[in-house]
Amino acid sequence: MAKNDLVVAWLNDAYAMENSIIEVLEKQVDLASDHPAIQSGIQRHLDQTRGHAETVKSCLSQLGESPSGIKSGLASIGGKLQGAAMGAAKDDLVKAALQDYSTEHMEIASYKALILATQEIGEPTLGESLKEVLAEEEAMAQWLDSQLPAIVREAVTQGET
Repeated sequence: MAKNDLVVAWLNDAYAMENSIIEVLEKQVDLASDHPAIQSGIQRHLDQTRGHAETVKSCLSQLGESPSGIKSGLASIGGKLQGAAMGAAKDDLVKAALQDYSTEHMEIASYKALILATQEIGEPTLGESLKEVLAEEEAMAQWLDSQLPAIVREAVTQGET
């Protein structure tokens, strides 16, 4: 596989991942309706995630490619299933936060790899646009880390009544 082909495949993976996450975050915005500060943070990241997908799509375009319909379609189905699994359980917000924290770290690792790969194939301008995405993913992971204690306390307290 040529170097560019590998980067294109990884960009397609990132595009599919972002679109899957959009599906999940849309459900989580509704899930957090009783928690305005959390809902606002999720909504902010949902908006960023839509931008991330566009950034990755632009990177593909700069390489003369377009997003893979197959990967995007499969990721969308996965996102819909994951979002549908959220119900009205008292610990759903905790589970969503744990899932999101894990997802953010997967994204962080993916974008770090992509940035390095774009440098290796002589496309550093692609890496520069991906650095902005990486910074937002890192900020979201930090925000989730700061919110987790309160979310867990609330779930445990509600479980006592």
